[in-house]
Amino acid sequence: NRFTTRLSHDRKILKKIEFNSAITYSGTQRRTVSENVIGSVLYNAVNNSPILAVRDQNGPFTISEGLGNEVINPIAQLANTNNRAAVRRLSGAFSANYSFLDNFKVESRIQANYAEVAEYRYLPVAFFGAGKVFNISPGSDVVVENNNIFRDFTFDNFINYKNSFSDLHNIDVTLGTSIFQSTGRFVSQTGIDVSGLDNRVNNAVTVFDNRDNEVGTFDSRLLSYFVRGQYDYDGKYLFSALARRDGSTKFGPENKFGYFYALSGGWILSEEAFLNESKSINFLKLRASYGKLGNDRIRDFGFESTLSGEAEYIFDDQLVNGSAIGVLSNPTIKWETQFSYDIGLDAKFFDNKLELTADYFNKRTEDLLLQPQISGILGGNAPGSQPPTVNAGTIVNKGLELSLGYRETVSDDFKYNISLNGTLLDNEVTEVNGANSFIPGGSFGIGQDAPSRMEAGLPIGYFRGYKTDGIFQTQEEVDNHATQINANPGDLRFVDINGDGIIDDEDRTNIGDPIADVTFGLNLGFTYKNFDFIAYTFASVGNDIVRDYQRNQPLTNNSTISLNRWTGPGTSNDVPRVTTGATQNTQFSDFFVEDGSFARIQNITLGYTFSDSFLEDYKVESIRLYASVNNLYTFTNYSGFDPTTVNADPIGGGIDIGFYPTPRTFLFGLNFNF
Repeated sequence: NRFTTRLSHDRKILKKIEFNSAITYSGTQRRTVSENVIGSVLYNAVNNSPILAVRDQNGPFTISEGLGNEVINPIAQLANTNNRAAVRRLSGAFSANYSFLDNFKVESRIQANYAEVAEYRYLPVAFFGAGKVFNISPGSDVVVENNNIFRDFTFDNFINYKNSFSDLHNIDVTLGTSIFQSTGRFVSQTGIDVSGLDNRVNNAVTVFDNRDNEVGTFDSRLLSYFVRGQYDYDGKYLFSALARRDGSTKFGPENKFGYFYALSGGWILSEEAFLNESKSINFLKLRASYGKLGNDRIRDFGFESTLSGEAEYIFDDQLVNGSAIGVLSNPTIKWETQFSYDIGLDAKFFDNKLELTADYFNKRTEDLLLQPQISGILGGNAPGSQPPTVNAGTIVNKGLELSLGYRETVSDDFKYNISLNGTLLDNEVTEVNGANSFIPGGSFGIGQDAPSRMEAGLPIGYFRGYKTDGIFQTQEEVDNHATQINANPGDLRFVDINGDGIIDDEDRTNIGDPIADVTFGLNLGFTYKNFDFIAYTFASVGNDIVRDYQRNQPLTNNSTISLNRWTGPGTSNDVPRVTTGATQNTQFSDFFVEDGSFARIQNITLGYTFSDSFLEDYKVESIRLYASVNNLYTFTNYSGFDPTTVNADPIGGGIDIGFYPTPRTFLFGLNFNF
């Protein structure tokens, strides 16, 4: 459930003072899946045995025996879910500006946000099968109540000088400062052995006083100073320069501040004498830019450890809850910097009906900030803990962006427009910091090595696994192939990459990556009399997805891929046999990597605006009725549920572990203007 309201007010006070304000309030309430079980509801629904009924003959839910410790009855999972979350958010933006001395203007802006997040989780003792009794304290019902508060504000101040000389020279200079602060307070209570009809912490027999009554805070700040200058000569030759100094509390004292800049230039050719008489070219501009940008978008206090991790100890035969280092420190981290240059063209043709924008870009990101997987010996992979943030290395993104649009007025009653935009992208890691030549990431299956890597010369987060070459059809093929453990007819045949006659870790190679080669969007729109229509389609081509939502156990359900499995010589050269025996078919290979390309009709909206003659009697400026559909349809060959609901981590992205698909949403609205 969601509720949103917004109020804005703009007013000019006196002749040279202008005031603007806007306030937005939103509230949401939702039900969440219990955290006392492993796997999502979708994951359990897909993998649960289809021969099991939801309930047994006596009424209780069936027990998912023989399905591994991860798979349980999804309906029982929902029945044992009593979690709620409510978010209340208030946002306000206020600004005022004052003009003086004809060419100067001073402006101040304040943006503030306040949010309260209340979470309630009731975790009753739930038996889902042998070895699958889920609760942090088996034998007792548990209640967890969290009340978190988040605040942030941005305070900007500018002074601007703008003037023209001899009607040829135009100058615009801005000097400013920006202050940003984000704070939070976390309060959590956990009650064990809840009694009474009201399952709240205050009805619990035991309430822990350490981790379970934890109060945590954070305070993050950013201070910036900047100056920007813009100059143009006769409206044809354009120059711009920007310099700034930013300081962030997310880095240690030695690396707190960063210095950044940007330079750009433009030439409006359509203002030149040799083009301004052209009847077909209405506007033509060439431009180029180069700059150094900074990024500090990481968790707060990345340079120091925090006691936010779980820690349970046994003292005097009693379970005691405490705290451990939850986030490992890295005092050497510094600003992530991006050096980028862009060459572009903007053009309009045929009475501004046809618009074209084209850009070639090259962006080199140095000291990339991310949290890699680390050894469990260091504690960063323990429950409730996090690995340190590091400057991982350097990546380069280069490519071409293109936008093309056309609009036409056919008559007073009918107008239409169409636009297409697309991006061609090439991503490559050029350097990996640290002692190792790569950084692993992501997960696949149970107990297997990380399937993704950041490694020089390859796209970030590429998939590393075995390359397959069909299916063993006979024992003779097995005998003549490189040594492959537990290989039998009907199994996947892995390629011996290094040619040493043994299939091992050295034969793992690049088998795909989650980064799309091309993305594009298509917009359509028209108005006919009082009707208006818009449609938006988005597509991604060339990205790969790892299929990791299927559990390989004797009694778990299989996807329809298995209907085409190998059942004897010549029956299949794509899908291996189904067996409960030991094979390497479950090892990460390109058998689990699919083309994730898709095209989605993202939104369609149809509206009707009532005529002026209808509104005159009601003193209303306009009334519009509309209906909209989001996520109408997705065209894809991906065998999973949704090619867009996959892991999005820089290293480990593109892995589908059974995320719930994006819903189709129907909206009906009524808009009044008074």
